[in-house]
Amino acid sequence: MLGAPVSTGFVASLAGEAAGSLDPFLVEVAERLVASPVVHVDETPDQVRTEQVWFHVCATERYTFLYASATRAKTAPDEAGVLGRFTGTMVHDRLAMYFKYQDAAHATCGAHLLRDLEAAGVRWNQTWAAEMATLLTETNTACHAARAAGKGRLAGRVLADFLATYDALTEAAFSANPEPVGRKRNYLERKSYNVAVALRDRRTEVTRFASDLSVPFTNNQAESSLRMAKLHQKISGCFQGDDSAQHFAAIRSYIGTARKHGVGALEVLAGLFRGEVWIPPALT
Repeated sequence: MLGAPVSTGFVASLAGEAAGSLDPFLVEVAERLVASPVVHVDETPDQVRTEQVWFHVCATERYTFLYASATRAKTAPDEAGVLGRFTGTMVHDRLAMYFKYQDAAHATCGAHLLRDLEAAGVRWNQTWAAEMATLLTETNTACHAARAAGKGRLAGRVLADFLATYDALTEAAFSANPEPVGRKRNYLERKSYNVAVALRDRRTEVTRFASDLSVPFTNNQAESSLRMAKLHQKISGCFQGDDSAQHFAAIRSYIGTARKHGVGALEVLAGLFRGEVWIPPALT
């Protein structure tokens, strides 16, 4: 910005200094997320030198909380201190780890499911997959229309018809994917069968977007909150410092949350180095 040459080490030291000042912000955002009715969660890999690191995110339209860990397992979000205390609805991509949080309700990402249905539909005699995708998409449109009209729920008849058609298509999915005789399912057969199992076993979670209009159809909020971590992996390839991933997670949580409140990154970072940690205003 000022045309002054600076070393990589100097920039790295600033990142460490900034992250080290963010504990009050991170504690506050964690508490806001625990109290939220709906959160979005996801994870993505990166590297610290040659070792893999995982960024875990918990986010809403107002808050972003990133946590860096050497593991993708449940111990990472446990250490982050949000999901273990959360009792609202958690939106995610059906990763088994998230269902272990039994105090929370769950909703699965419709965008992921639509991709799974598209993959299942490439085999012959799988017309149910396209029909299920159409049903989910049309019901999501109906949910958007109900919200726009100020309604808190779908009309009872609309929801009942959706669930009845959902159940019928799930039965059709199993009819189209019987157990092979004398062999195991091949790769494409497993694709179709596994999505049928998910539709049956996770019916409540898959259809929650229709029964509760406060729950969105997709997990896009989490994915967008992870975008800078994905860009870092694409552009930089890896981190070099032992704590650099943790510093990145803290700083991106700070900047991401500020932007969701309409506050610029430069403004909150400048305040941080003046000893003025920005805290998101309380919702009224």
